[in-house]
Amino acid sequence: MHIDLETPDLQSTFRSDICVIGGGVAGIMLAARLRQNGRHVHLLEAGGLELEERSQKLYCAEMVGCRHTGATDGRFRTFGGSSTRWGGQLLPYTDDVLHPDSRLGLPSWPLELAELQPYYDEVQKAMGVLISPFSDGLLKEFNREAPFKSSRVRLRFSTCAPFAKRNLSKTLGKECLASTKVTVFTHANVLSIDLTVNGDAALSVTATNYTGMTYKFIASQFVICTGTIEASRLLLASTGICPMGVGNCRGQVGRYFHDHVGVQAADIAPEDRGRVLRAFAPFVRGGTSYRAKLEATAELRAERGLLSVAGQFSIEEPPGSGPDLIRRVLHGLQHGRLNRELQRDMLAMPAASAEVLKFTIAAKAHNRRYVSGLARLVLDIDVEQRPDCESRIRLAEETDALGIRKAILDWRISGDELQSIRAYAQELELLFRENNLATISWKPQITAGSDFWNTGNRLDTFHMMGGTRMGADPATSVVDSSLRVHGLENLYVVSCSVFPTGGSSNPTFTMMALALRLADRLQVSGNSVISVNPEA
Repeated sequence: MHIDLETPDLQSTFRSDICVIGGGVAGIMLAARLRQNGRHVHLLEAGGLELEERSQKLYCAEMVGCRHTGATDGRFRTFGGSSTRWGGQLLPYTDDVLHPDSRLGLPSWPLELAELQPYYDEVQKAMGVLISPFSDGLLKEFNREAPFKSSRVRLRFSTCAPFAKRNLSKTLGKECLASTKVTVFTHANVLSIDLTVNGDAALSVTATNYTGMTYKFIASQFVICTGTIEASRLLLASTGICPMGVGNCRGQVGRYFHDHVGVQAADIAPEDRGRVLRAFAPFVRGGTSYRAKLEATAELRAERGLLSVAGQFSIEEPPGSGPDLIRRVLHGLQHGRLNRELQRDMLAMPAASAEVLKFTIAAKAHNRRYVSGLARLVLDIDVEQRPDCESRIRLAEETDALGIRKAILDWRISGDELQSIRAYAQELELLFRENNLATISWKPQITAGSDFWNTGNRLDTFHMMGGTRMGADPATSVVDSSLRVHGLENLYVVSCSVFPTGGSSNPTFTMMALALRLADRLQVSGNSVISVNPEA
């Protein structure tokens, strides 16, 4: 069911079992599972069913630290959220990410990998991908041998969902819109979390549409499923009972903001392209693609004091080529505007038809992605960040068009990230040379002693995390292992904002698993949730 809060003459108060704030990846995944579990859910989306300029403008954030491109270009205030644009890459975290070697000085997650594993499997099914090993055991399915053996670098393969399955608003979101158990409210911009008088539970949330009309949503349980910045922003802005913001009595909300720091480390020379592509070009099968990822092992990390760091190859096809045409059409399918994409790109089809045919043959006959001769092959290295409590999200005095204080992002990068990248580059160079894969010509910044981050080669990867950190100690975290906000009986957060560390994988897969895990826990506790008096 769908209700647009800009519809005239709506009632001002809505009640449900569970109120989910945010209609992006986590919110849709959670609502779809709760619907299957028989719960009555209100799902609040701040934007519309399609992307709108007025909604996007509300994501403007002030930068006072390192500039973070993803804070503006990587967030989408619309039903489906970032799934309307993301690459659909799925790769689970490993135990050394959740519980790193104590010598590394990194926090452990307050849960075990075994708790996530069954939900990882379910997410893959929901995303329409073929279940295959993430390890180099995948190669056996394609009758290939591993290109190297090493105790210092491990080869894993991320799974990329079919384009038609990546946009959750067109799959699980569509099911929610058609369900009598879920009501999707669009243009529901949440202004605050409203607590009971004694401040130990959430009573309601107050939302507004774009005309300034306000609405109350009352439920037994509330789950914040917004993106990383908005999760902290909402808690900090909710000062009705707690002057420092909901869940912030110890000043932890907004702290430990982090991302993956990515660099283009090297271009692969023409004479090495063939060997590298034979070893690492993506595999393709049944609409699912598999990308090779070279990760530092736990042993190497402990020995050299490295953060989670990994390398992977990016294939950059020239504009107008056959592979580029196919990519644009498939993105049009994901965005929900395939007809417009086809009309625009049909003119380029005759000139690129030969490469389109090669692309199709490579996938069907050889289960490999076709790479044109003009493509640029780049070795990227991504590294997690060392947790820093001063890397944080705060609120500005200036407000947006809805009267909510804007976010200030103070993103900080330490020298440990650069040290890990440079040390890992040395390991990869040795690995490639010993296995006759390539002679790496690193970009000067990788080996030089210059201030690397000021060269313009540093990139955030749009993997925003932190701000509502998960942990057992309320003095250093915001939510517990069940994702419940410390000190509140019925308020939860499902977002990459809860991640204590970043690992070297796209965090969305793990966030989706956490959403399913919470849905089942809310179901178990459904008969014993607190009863709140809306008049209190």
